[in-house]
Amino acid sequence: MTRTKTNVWISVSSAALAVSLLGGAALAKDVSASEGVSAPEVSEIVVTARKRTEKLATTPVSATVLSGANLAQQNVRNFQDLRGAVPNLEVLPQESGSASFTIRGIGQVANQVNSDAKAGFYVDEMYVSRQEGNDLYFYDLASLQVLKGPQGTLFGKNTTAGAVLLTTQRPTGTFGGYVQARYGSYDRIDTEGALNVPIADGLYGRLSFRTQNAKGFITHVLDDGRSGDIDNRSVRGQLRFDQGRLTNDLLAEYNQSRTDGGATIPIACDNNAGYIQNYNALHSVSYCDAYPVLGKKYQVYGGATLSAPTSSLITDLGKGGDSATPGRYAGQGPYNHTRVYTFNDRLNYQLTDDLALHSVTTYRDSRAAYYTPRDNTPNDIYAENDDTRTKQFTQELTLGGSALDDRLNFVGGLYYANQKTTFLQDTGPDWIDPLGYIYDSSLKYESYAAFAQASYKVTPKLELTVGGRYTHDHKAGSSYVFFAEDTTKTFVGTLPGSTTPQTLTCGWFINSFLGGVKNCAGPAFTAADSHSWEGFDPKVQLSYRWNDQVFTYLSAAHGYNAGGFNQQLGGQPADGKFLSYYNPEKLWSYEAGIKAELFERSLLLNLSGFYQKYSDIQSNVNVLIGGVSTRQVQSAATAHELGLESDVLWRPVRDLTIRGNVAVLHQEYDKIFPNAVSLTLDTPVNTAPKVSYSAAIQYDIHVGQAGGTLTPAVDVKGISSKWDCPSGATFTCKLPAYALVGFRLDYVPRASSGWKASVYGTNVLDKFYQVARTGYFGGFGIDRYTPGRPQEFGAEVSLRF
Repeated sequence: MTRTKTNVWISVSSAALAVSLLGGAALAKDVSASEGVSAPEVSEIVVTARKRTEKLATTPVSATVLSGANLAQQNVRNFQDLRGAVPNLEVLPQESGSASFTIRGIGQVANQVNSDAKAGFYVDEMYVSRQEGNDLYFYDLASLQVLKGPQGTLFGKNTTAGAVLLTTQRPTGTFGGYVQARYGSYDRIDTEGALNVPIADGLYGRLSFRTQNAKGFITHVLDDGRSGDIDNRSVRGQLRFDQGRLTNDLLAEYNQSRTDGGATIPIACDNNAGYIQNYNALHSVSYCDAYPVLGKKYQVYGGATLSAPTSSLITDLGKGGDSATPGRYAGQGPYNHTRVYTFNDRLNYQLTDDLALHSVTTYRDSRAAYYTPRDNTPNDIYAENDDTRTKQFTQELTLGGSALDDRLNFVGGLYYANQKTTFLQDTGPDWIDPLGYIYDSSLKYESYAAFAQASYKVTPKLELTVGGRYTHDHKAGSSYVFFAEDTTKTFVGTLPGSTTPQTLTCGWFINSFLGGVKNCAGPAFTAADSHSWEGFDPKVQLSYRWNDQVFTYLSAAHGYNAGGFNQQLGGQPADGKFLSYYNPEKLWSYEAGIKAELFERSLLLNLSGFYQKYSDIQSNVNVLIGGVSTRQVQSAATAHELGLESDVLWRPVRDLTIRGNVAVLHQEYDKIFPNAVSLTLDTPVNTAPKVSYSAAIQYDIHVGQAGGTLTPAVDVKGISSKWDCPSGATFTCKLPAYALVGFRLDYVPRASSGWKASVYGTNVLDKFYQVARTGYFGGFGIDRYTPGRPQEFGAEVSLRF
């Protein structure tokens, strides 16, 4: 991108920042002038970004904080619903049924064994090392915090992009709880609830649950099935021991999801693609003619089944050599089965009035098995069964407090994480691999860290924060890959179109298809290796409180993501070790922000601008290995990013609340490494949108004499067009921009009743939009997209007691 384009972008962004500042000030000015009385205060917002509870308005971090009530008001029930609602947060669905986070354009969407998250996800202080099942924690919440930029000093492991903190409601000493039921479009039936019980003096318990059920919104032509269903179950039990200086929170949770695996919608088919040509050579009707593109937004053929070996082994022009082999997944339709066990122990001991010891011990066991066909046809061009399992243990021990009459606040600690992941990918013989493909791999990942951070008030208004974290990471992995033919083998067979048997040589797709594993299989590829990396993440920050209304800060922070090795083998290494490694990924982030509480706290305004230098980017690229172009993860490039984010929360009168945000992001490669043959300086760095925004407005209408309220609310969330259709690290298409409008109407008959009835709508204008798109990836020959959910309406009733 040229210097002129960058300067124009900076000018436009500066104008947007000025408009946000002037617009917010103008709105507040109108309030005080029109009423002649004090406007109502906005409720205090707290954040734990520095591992202590602080006011967001005076904490020098760029963060979006949403309470459980905020999330309900905007119909946010999972991470996918946050798209556009949080500045510069992109949430992408995964085939494993999980959500992948991209913050300020940095994220990781792959889910194989050697894939590390770049945005840290924490549930009740537990780091979640894998994405599988992360959406299932989304119930009985106290708050959601999204911290922007590297959080390496305090949150450490894999937080190059930022951190997402999910905090659930803890047990209290008051008996109570809630129950909630929802009915909506596509026969949606959701239930949720919690019961809080004081068991004894200083001992409290809380039991929470959620169920979600809805039919799929994607219809089938060849059967009466649907795709895109929801079937989730979760239960969480907690105990809190409160003995004065000692508190201990114990949590156990079980989550389960059993769905049809979703579906993607084909929009184009290429008969010249390599894998489709293999299909066509053994069928009298070509694939694209047998299954022409339907051209409907939410419709597929249906009827896809997975078996290994697959039904493709018998065609009208030939019979595969493995057709008599018993199937491993015979007749299995598309599915996603995920289950997660979580155990969490948080202990806090107040050593003195100014010093506390805090321990977080967690264990998580997750498994996701899934099969999502390429275009859901009875003889799909590609079928794959994936099964990933992870067991993780983490231990964090911190010592924190204050000194010098609260002028100094500090925290330091030690951290350990142990992750063991296995990943199995099994396709059986198909139109890509005539003998089948099995990729069986494992990874053990240990991380050790020591960290410290201190904030010192140089003057009552000026605060200096410095911190650092040393991390040592060690990975040990092994892989088994079977798919190769032995091109020296021969057998007797009959080619399609011929009736005369002849000697055939393995290695060509049709020959190996006819010969099968018995006649043509070569040896499997195996490798094992281990490696260590280390990094240091410093942070320095200055903040200044000009007066009771205005707070500013400047910061420089470093992020680090461990290196790794490529475990998906394309050949047998001579030394039995992995063929290639990639280096740790690093990022320097420079940020300036201003936070204002204006007009007696009726208007809260947060603005931040950032510049990030991104080096040794870990990308899926085509690299030269032994002179052959091969798709691998590689340290491929350096880039820079800059952007602006603004949040506004305004209560001009007592019953009216307005909130909104806008974010702008620019990314550009600076240098492409010589072996990254598929990248250029003009290649998009990531699939993140350049602009995202949201706005919401609600008004409390007082009804009756008993404090009843009727609260209508409307919200809109949108993103600009963005690059997609990944091919290695490049992107070949753009997804259109969209904005989704939602509403909610809550009715509370009496302030003291606890009852609430609601109606809601999401995507009420029935906007069609694409969440992701593949393009003609590899030789599959199918261009397909993942659709967003269509228009939905529903009703909800809840009781708090």
